[in-house]
Amino acid sequence: MSRITRTLATVAVTALTGVGMAACASGGDGTSGDTAAPTTVEEMTTTTSVAVPGPADSEFDLASAIAERWHQLGGLEGDLGAATGPAEDVDGGSITQFERGALVLTPAGRVFVVQGEILTAYLDAGGPAGDLGFPTADEASTDGGWISTFDGGVITYLDGVAEVELN
Repeated sequence: MSRITRTLATVAVTALTGVGMAACASGGDGTSGDTAAPTTVEEMTTTTSVAVPGPADSEFDLASAIAERWHQLGGLEGDLGAATGPAEDVDGGSITQFERGALVLTPAGRVFVVQGEILTAYLDAGGPAGDLGFPTADEASTDGGWISTFDGGVITYLDGVAEVELN
């Protein structure tokens, strides 16, 4: 993705924020009669899309929050690599698969990284639509392995074994 595309996405989000603020300010009581643009960043990041490179020169339109997090993680040369398909919508959020992991967008608009054996165990347990639900934090290192927390439990990867524990 070029710097121009990324700049345009930022300008679009900034413009939408300004429209939403103006709509809130115009009515005093919030009843101006006009349909206003989303007024929170959370709503906008889940509805605005940005093209992200996929395999064989393809592109996938992903929620801007996912695209922004992917860029923060190094884009194509980063930890995740290229997108392998479009986002899969799940229960008000989504999961987007990349070459070396996934980004999960929660219904609250937060984006978390899930990868490696923890991702495999998470998908085997149903991913965001399963009993574990959505991640609550990025994976973290722990003594001899990794841990990832979810709405409905925890996955640990210690001594070469992934273990799912439901709340």
